[in-house]
Amino acid sequence: MTTVRLRAGIVNALLAIVSTLICYVVMEYAVFRVALPFLPLNIRPHLPDLADVLTQNSKAGYLPRDYVALLGDSNAEGLGDWLLQRGDDRAKPFHSADVIHQETGRDVVTFGKGGAGSAEAVVLLPSRAFASSRCSVFPSIEGPRQIFVYFYEGNDIEDNFRFRDVVEARYGHVDAEAIDRYLADYYVAARPWHCHAQLADLMVTMAAFAYRYHVYGVSVETERVAPGSNRLIVGGRIIAAPALQAPSLESPDDDTIRTGIDLLGHALAWLRTRFPGVPVGVVYIPAPMTVYRHAGDTVSYTLGGDIVRRAPTAQVETNHVLMRDLARDIAAAHGMEFIDATPALRAAAAADIVHGPRDWNHLNEIGYRVLGSLVAAHVKPM
Repeated sequence: MTTVRLRAGIVNALLAIVSTLICYVVMEYAVFRVALPFLPLNIRPHLPDLADVLTQNSKAGYLPRDYVALLGDSNAEGLGDWLLQRGDDRAKPFHSADVIHQETGRDVVTFGKGGAGSAEAVVLLPSRAFASSRCSVFPSIEGPRQIFVYFYEGNDIEDNFRFRDVVEARYGHVDAEAIDRYLADYYVAARPWHCHAQLADLMVTMAAFAYRYHVYGVSVETERVAPGSNRLIVGGRIIAAPALQAPSLESPDDDTIRTGIDLLGHALAWLRTRFPGVPVGVVYIPAPMTVYRHAGDTVSYTLGGDIVRRAPTAQVETNHVLMRDLARDIAAAHGMEFIDATPALRAAAAADIVHGPRDWNHLNEIGYRVLGSLVAAHVKPM
């Protein structure tokens, strides 16, 4: 009798597991194949990589065709005051991808995510999205016809150093071979469970968001402005601004900056191999501190959160020129176009602020329209 009950229990358990797996797969297809085109766009930050691409509004149809791809961090994602003014409604235009789409008529897709350094932005995020497109849960998407990589001087070097720390922790050293090995083994290689883990990831992410929003009563999109005081000369007036992101003012010397920006070269080398023949442009986005004229001899810069320090105003331009020239040389070494957004943003900032006033770490509508128009001018005709 005990053996019969044990067998019955095992059979029932197996039936429960199989039924759960079947229900899960059915839910995957229901969400990502059927419901996804009709979901509200304000859930985009919580979607898996490819699902996010499919729900973007800067394209004519559900599947992008002959499209322009943007790679980068939150500047490519479109965070900032324009989105905040929309009430986080991503169905309306809110960043450079929308401007490029409007001015060129081309489909534009951004793979950008806040907090991504060069390795994550250029290698990991597109790798995940295109790996997912080979999964039957999602429709397949074609490769881009043109790519623009947004490099942000405000914190990309710091993000790159965090990546180097991860590589060193994994292999005990960090050099060119170790970096390329880590990219290949952990960022490019598709994991067998990745395809069917995305629905669970979506549910966990949205549950966490709902908990934070309803329990704490605040939106995760709210930007914390670091304290501090800067005096900007805008439109002939002096405007007070908080501590701003700056071009790696914490770096003790030029070699540190060179080491931090070197990772961009490794990422671009992979991109050239992954998308051979596709035109690539590197768009250099200056930090807010670089864009404005300053009324004082020193400036307040932020390292994130409430950490604020001061530095000579002249050091801002020195670091900016070094970083810009290094990024330009890396782009040229890989046969890629280099687009410096600094002159256009500085010209606009001479008359009005192009960041904030709520989120000073990102461009506002004026800034994104300037950036989008600049990139649109470099989109190649079909």
